[in-house]
Amino acid sequence: MSAVEERLVEIASVAPSGLVAPALEALTAGGKRLRPILMVLCARMGRPETGALLTASAAIEALHTATLIHDDVVDKAAKRRGRPTTVAAYGREIAVATGDYLFAEAFHGLAEIGDPRLVRAFAEASMGLAEGELEQYRSSRGPVEVEAYLEHIRMKTAGLFRAACVAGGSLGGLSLKQIDALATYGQALGLAFQMSDDVMDLVGKPGLMGKGIGADLAEGTVTLPVIFAIKEGDAAAIRRVLETPNPAPEVLEAGIEAVLATDAINKTEAWALGEVEAAIEGLSLLPDGAERAILEAIASEVVGRDA
Repeated sequence: MSAVEERLVEIASVAPSGLVAPALEALTAGGKRLRPILMVLCARMGRPETGALLTASAAIEALHTATLIHDDVVDKAAKRRGRPTTVAAYGREIAVATGDYLFAEAFHGLAEIGDPRLVRAFAEASMGLAEGELEQYRSSRGPVEVEAYLEHIRMKTAGLFRAACVAGGSLGGLSLKQIDALATYGQALGLAFQMSDDVMDLVGKPGLMGKGIGADLAEGTVTLPVIFAIKEGDAAAIRRVLETPNPAPEVLEAGIEAVLATDAINKTEAWALGEVEAAIEGLSLLPDGAERAILEAIASEVVGRDA
């Protein structure tokens, strides 16, 4: 992973002159590096070529970072991970160009590797990300049903987890059945990860992810606990937040309290735990060793995490 970090700095350093600083800041702003970690672990269950694995691992983090920059442009977000976003620091034009550069650089890396399976995995994930972002925009402020929510997070969050695992398995030379098992793991892990984020938006510590409690709710994003709470509790208080641009603190607090007064958080966490179990079960066809054990541990840590 230290080599991946060095490669990310290299990607920023060769950007067009006006994009070097924003690209470097975005790529080195922290984060879990979960997607490249997943790729490395999946690949090392086989026999990957080190150079290709390094390039692909950096590429998926660059792609992920590009999507975060573009998300922040759409959301007009001021902070991420406690730091000013690219759009807040450099303006809309530079932010969009930085995201575009990182997106292009990700596929440039894949072109160097020359494996069509990797290109396909990244392309499918990218198409899902775009469609998922559009669906989230269309459905903001509700109403949203559970199935529509699940389809949205399959595309927007789980798709890149799945791509990381599929690409890793392909680079490791694993069998098609084993790669399919990794795809199952990656998608289930991504779903659980997003559900956990949705819970944290309502019960997490302020500033832990660079934003305040209820930030998604205030932006009109309808998440799984919100869907459950609208059906079980004070729907009017929750809808008041969703339907009000920049809701006043007391309106937002009342909406959060309305969600917490129901069993929505417990239901969401239980669903996420079910996805975790599915993720771990999906690893049964993979070689038993350190990499598989770490993948199982990652899945087990997703629900109830602090960050």
